[in-house]
Amino acid sequence: MDQNHLNNLNMKNFLMKNFLPSRRQAVRFALLVTVSWTFATIANAAPAQDTATNGCVDRLAVGQRGVAIPPRLASLRYTCMTLASGKRILVGEAGRAQDPAVLLIHGLGNNAHRDWRNVVPALEKQCRVIVLDLPGFGASDALPLDYSFAALAATVAEVLDRLGVARAHVVGHSLGGALSLEFAHRYRQRVERLVLVDAAGILHKTVFARNITQVEIPTTGVASVDRLLDGVNRRIKEWRRAILQELEDGFDFGRWLNDNPRVRNALIGEYTHVDAALGLIEHDFTRAIREMSAPTILIWGREDPIAPLRTGVLLATRLPNAQLHVMDGVRHVPMGEDTARFMAILLPALTAPLPAKFTPTVPDVRHGNVACRDRPGATFTGRFDSLTLTNCINAKIENARIRQLTLTSSTATLTYATIDSVDTALTAKDSRIIATAVEIRGRVAIRADNSELDFAGVTVRAAERGIDTSPDSRLYFSVSDLAAPEFTGDAHFIWPANMRPDGKPAESKATR
Repeated sequence: MDQNHLNNLNMKNFLMKNFLPSRRQAVRFALLVTVSWTFATIANAAPAQDTATNGCVDRLAVGQRGVAIPPRLASLRYTCMTLASGKRILVGEAGRAQDPAVLLIHGLGNNAHRDWRNVVPALEKQCRVIVLDLPGFGASDALPLDYSFAALAATVAEVLDRLGVARAHVVGHSLGGALSLEFAHRYRQRVERLVLVDAAGILHKTVFARNITQVEIPTTGVASVDRLLDGVNRRIKEWRRAILQELEDGFDFGRWLNDNPRVRNALIGEYTHVDAALGLIEHDFTRAIREMSAPTILIWGREDPIAPLRTGVLLATRLPNAQLHVMDGVRHVPMGEDTARFMAILLPALTAPLPAKFTPTVPDVRHGNVACRDRPGATFTGRFDSLTLTNCINAKIENARIRQLTLTSSTATLTYATIDSVDTALTAKDSRIIATAVEIRGRVAIRADNSELDFAGVTVRAAERGIDTSPDSRLYFSVSDLAAPEFTGDAHFIWPANMRPDGKPAESKATR
């Protein structure tokens, strides 16, 4: 271990002991970095050699020693662009200057712009293709202490300015999808069409963290052993939920790091991938989604373990003009896993007339009052006067309209559903619910007792009370909205953990 690395470790140890407000907050830092590092290294790839373009030198992210740097793309014309700040950005172009411009923005990982290696050859036949290595990735210089989405979007805008591109189609993957969303919001006059590919970090940071820190123990095929392993799996998940829940309360470590740039630099320093990932999970995209003007095409892998499909469902329903295309059998990198299928979606998305916005429909099948008891894996679709679940595990409620929904000792997912009641719309006791693209309306919208409710793209409307919960219940809101006597506005927070003493949510970081 070299002396510089030892000095770095000593400085970080000193800061952990003397500057972090408590041991618990140090644990939160470790958790955030673990989440960020897991996400940042998920798509690193394959062999080649170092390459240079007039000062832009390919390098690995710190902590990725021993991984070969992937080759550059033969079809691209590379430029090492010096920005007004003096920082250098690697830019590649292909195709003809007179063709429609398409900007491709990569995600996290060592590949940087090479994530698009399978896309450029087909795209350059019809478009002027522009790729770049984001600051701190690939061959581009890092930003000084600022990986906010405002700073990254400004960098993208400056690159387009230098290339003389007034408007472009913008295609972003993973972190690049989130950045593309923010760019299209801040610089809406510059975006023709927006394509988001498995965009990450849209869900509330705690929900996102839970998703990518899943721990699963594989089965063995031996029934007695598998029962034992299933119990271990459940205990691990309960432990993970308990730790994350404890760390949700009170101290906001991400904000504390941003308010202390010298400490942030010493703790994270050259770990650009971690810094960018921290910025991603801390950001609130609610306003950008609501105010989006660009027609948007969403391309999603159904099996994505990083940005789950419910993120695409959320975006499809909350964006003003969006279409969702789901690729079966594909995980987080559709353009690499099944290029032919991906291009069959992407090319028409950039050139063909767009269909009307997707609107979910509820089958006109009326079920009256329905009760589910001790029936795992049940699916409910259609119209219900009431739906009561008791000890029903892994229930699915899809494309449904319900006057009253009650869960006791049950778990359920709700997608494209409406609960519309003259009394209490949703009651949950000792239950867990994951709801996406759902509307809840009632005199009292939600009652929760010892329950956990994970809401993404959910609208809550209440005449008398929006949320009535026991102290041991948690509601996680991602890109949602509430209109109730106790609170009206955007909801991207945890109830009640992120609430101020006056009953309002803590300040959002949507415009940071």
